[in-house]
Amino acid sequence: MRCGGEFPIVDGIAELMPNPPEFVVRESAGLDRFAEEMRADGWDRERILALPDVDLPYWQGQARAMRALLETVAFAPGRRLLDVGSNTCWASNIFAARGLEVVALDISTNDLQGLRAADYFLDRGDVFFERMRSVMFAPALASESMDYVFCCEVLHHNDSAHLERTLHELYRVLRPGGRLLVINEPLRFPLLLKRDHGSEVAQFEGNEHVYFLHQYYFAARRAGFEVTIPALRKSQDPANSSLKSFYRFGRSLWRNLISGDTALMMDCTRGAGAGHMAGGGGSPRPQAGPNHRCRSRPHGRRRWVPPAVGRTKS
Repeated sequence: MRCGGEFPIVDGIAELMPNPPEFVVRESAGLDRFAEEMRADGWDRERILALPDVDLPYWQGQARAMRALLETVAFAPGRRLLDVGSNTCWASNIFAARGLEVVALDISTNDLQGLRAADYFLDRGDVFFERMRSVMFAPALASESMDYVFCCEVLHHNDSAHLERTLHELYRVLRPGGRLLVINEPLRFPLLLKRDHGSEVAQFEGNEHVYFLHQYYFAARRAGFEVTIPALRKSQDPANSSLKSFYRFGRSLWRNLISGDTALMMDCTRGAGAGHMAGGGGSPRPQAGPNHRCRSRPHGRRRWVPPAVGRTKS
């Protein structure tokens, strides 16, 4: 099946975001404004190329989380990975360097806050990955086409309805056994409700939200995922019922569920079965037809098909 749509490729980026909702338009414009502030602060090509190893607390946190992920997950070269909300494409670069077939997805094409930042990495000739401008709650990708989906501090840019829809869509694009890997999502806690979350960047209209851990957990479960919270799993050793083990688990519960001393890390696996979506649940299909193969033509020259979207019969 084909969706019948034809979309342009502009500067190597597949434009697959027709008629986005107003809040997405505002968020994309806000990223452009934020990029100008970055430029004024001295951000340039060399600084982007150094990511995430930049001497700033925010990026130190991203680097730690990425190192922990790479130590935990044995990414197999040749597998396909979708980098959701790729922004400066620093993570896409890391995954591509490990031999993964990467698709970077974002709503912005800015060179400091969007998909054109990839040019800095691609121009060196060491890696290659595809880029597509699309929304995370309706990614224009074929079903069961990805082995991994990576989300770094991006899911909270959804209201509750779009968070549910996004997780259903990410389940859809994963193959059976595929994994959704979530790192560094901000969390709300009983002792730290963060009622002013995002206030410091409100002028950029980033569609900021913040959720409790259990809201992410149950939303992922409703999408059909088997969900693991690595911090809780590591702290609980079933073979060790000692007081020390009990204390370690209790401390982890306090940090992850109550006090506000951590960010969300979540490992979700799509089961081998058809899952929730086959039962008729999930989000309505966008006009772009995410279950179908889309054809894209850059000014009539050639068709662009993301590596995740294989050849299909008419």
